[in-house]
Amino acid sequence: MSSQKLNDALKVPRQVKADIKDIVDPIVIRRRWLWRAAIVVAVLAAGVTVSWFTFFAPPSGEELLAEVVQVAGGMEAWNNIAEGSFMRTRTVFDENGKALRTEPAKFYFRKGAKGHGLVIDALTEQGHVIIGNNGQNYWATKDGQPVAPRSIAQELGMMCESDQCTPTCAAEMAFYRFSIPFKLTDPGVIPKYFGAAVLNGKPMQLLEITFDPKVGRDRWVFFVDKENKLIRKVEHYDNSHAGDAPPKEIYWSDHQAEHGITISHRNSHYRSNGSKLEEYVITEVDFANPLPETVFTKPGA
Repeated sequence: MSSQKLNDALKVPRQVKADIKDIVDPIVIRRRWLWRAAIVVAVLAAGVTVSWFTFFAPPSGEELLAEVVQVAGGMEAWNNIAEGSFMRTRTVFDENGKALRTEPAKFYFRKGAKGHGLVIDALTEQGHVIIGNNGQNYWATKDGQPVAPRSIAQELGMMCESDQCTPTCAAEMAFYRFSIPFKLTDPGVIPKYFGAAVLNGKPMQLLEITFDPKVGRDRWVFFVDKENKLIRKVEHYDNSHAGDAPPKEIYWSDHQAEHGITISHRNSHYRSNGSKLEEYVITEVDFANPLPETVFTKPGA
């Protein structure tokens, strides 16, 4: 037999060699596979982490608020509105859903270079009442006659019990809600992603809003439509008084664009038993026409 044929006959199969090596040097083989496995696991973990933060991780409060503001028109569009007016009609319902009374009120506001101004012109049970603030002083008239602004505001329930409350307190709150979500970007506002929920069969993202103690003590939870980032419901927790009162639940609907920004034109408040308590409807929105200076001038000044 030739030497080549002898070598071929004596050749050890590759699998047998591997088994022999595993017997002779098992620790080296085991360590090598452990290192390879560790590398694979690390790569997979990194991929899962990147995928989670890219596709599945919930947004931060700041990110969700930014999306809501952008869908509503963006801060630039809001800041370009220096003054304007809108009609807000309040309807009060009894426990059976029957409308008891309707209270229309016209709001005039100014927030540009000319300074702050807010006037509410309302038809109330007490008559035709106008309460104004031009950033320097307050005034009021009732059926065309001058009256004390604080007295008439208290009589109409337009002020809270705080000693620091102003005659235009209710009007300022109404304008604040009208200005949401843009006012939520003010200094001292703390946005936080608050989880997920389902509202009327639609997935929602919850945006919690709290404030620096120097700014406010209320707490708001906004139900944001996950699909289009519109606000569908608001829960308002009034922490200015002691106690654990349930939140005020307000449903937002009829979202429409007005001069570059999108606002809810219908806010519906409900009782704990599910019946409608009151409803506010926004109409006659005008941000285009300049307001006469007399709107913000104290009568007789």
